[in-house]
Amino acid sequence: MLDNEEPTVSKQTSDPKYVGNLPDMPLEALVLYDSSNDRRCVSSVRLFLTKYRKIPCVLYCLSTDNSRLLHSTSIFNHLRDELKHDLDTDHIMGTYNYETDQMDLNSTLSDLGNGIMIEMNEIYLIGEVQNPNKLKPDNSANGFLIASRLHIYYLPEHTKYVQDLAKSFKKMMVMTVEPSKVSTLQMVCKNQYGYYLSAINIKKPVITDLALHYGKNFVSIHNTIIKSFNKKEEKGIVLLHGIPGSGKTHYIRYLIHEVEEKMLIYVPPDMAKEISSPEFLPFLMQYQNSILIIEDAENIIKDRNESTTPSQAVANLLNLSDGLLGDAMHQQILATFNCDLTTIDPALLRKGRLIANYEFNKLDIESSKILSDKLGFGIEHINEPMTLAEIYNHGEGKEESEEEKKEEEEVIIKRQTGSSRGRGRGGHYCQ
Repeated sequence: MLDNEEPTVSKQTSDPKYVGNLPDMPLEALVLYDSSNDRRCVSSVRLFLTKYRKIPCVLYCLSTDNSRLLHSTSIFNHLRDELKHDLDTDHIMGTYNYETDQMDLNSTLSDLGNGIMIEMNEIYLIGEVQNPNKLKPDNSANGFLIASRLHIYYLPEHTKYVQDLAKSFKKMMVMTVEPSKVSTLQMVCKNQYGYYLSAINIKKPVITDLALHYGKNFVSIHNTIIKSFNKKEEKGIVLLHGIPGSGKTHYIRYLIHEVEEKMLIYVPPDMAKEISSPEFLPFLMQYQNSILIIEDAENIIKDRNESTTPSQAVANLLNLSDGLLGDAMHQQILATFNCDLTTIDPALLRKGRLIANYEFNKLDIESSKILSDKLGFGIEHINEPMTLAEIYNHGEGKEESEEEKKEEEEVIIKRQTGSSRGRGRGGHYCQ
């Protein structure tokens, strides 16, 4: 027997503000709300009709892509703290979880009064998400309670207010991380026995709009690169350069997921000098029809005429990209650097050898505002052109995020770890 006193029901409901309280409705009409085949149990539209005696307008709050997820707990807190809504008056539906000994929330219906109701359905717990808005997780494992659907029912005179409310939810979103979108790079390593390749997994970053991240002119450059890289028995070189933090490495992470049926060989910055080694070309000859990715290549592609000790690396790159070796091995090269284009060897820029050349730079103020707003960071802090790193770090001017620094220190990303997307149900109603 339960220790607590059983609740009693009186003719007059103790809380008349409760959304499900319909004291003036005849019993015959109330039974119509029993929808045995409806997992939500009651009809939100019927409740609205009964409360306000008018058919509601409906606003569906949906993301234009599947990567953005509404964090239900943040929305609950917003309703409570900013709109002064009493969450205890909500209609809720849940499932008791005997493993955690708590109720798992499935759906809620909130009546804000004055002709506005908010419904959240199919609430579930998800792990491993991107959290650009720095929202508080719902458990110690960084899980977030997500509302699959959010509907706002309202009277026509509230259209502007409801649209502003829906816009405010952008700051209450997390973004998915798809572990299935993983490509493998073969990183060049060296020991006492010579060179060898070690596989590392690279997750695809969330870039839904290349033009928004890099400018409209970059889209055609990207298409040119992909078209060439996805052709068999091709050769040539791609040069990507620009200021630190402008998104070169971020783009490469995206690019490698677009390449099909080719081995991707990654030369980390500390190994770039090895390209001039006599043993390096014979090692590469084992991997025909592949793509060589060289980061921070400025020290090996400088103009040979301007150097007192010309590097053999430039000659090797020229031979691979458009020489006899290139004809035999069909290897393509992607090199990034931060120095000015005028300082590199002009032979690398010759027509027929050069696939594409692009300078990454800061986004203009308007583009920075659009991207920042789309990411949910707001636009108030943007008053000058910004790099991608600055935008992703809320305009604080950091060169790169802590996560990206960690990846760089571990040679872009952890070796062969991978991760699984946790998706389950659980969590409390509100914090």
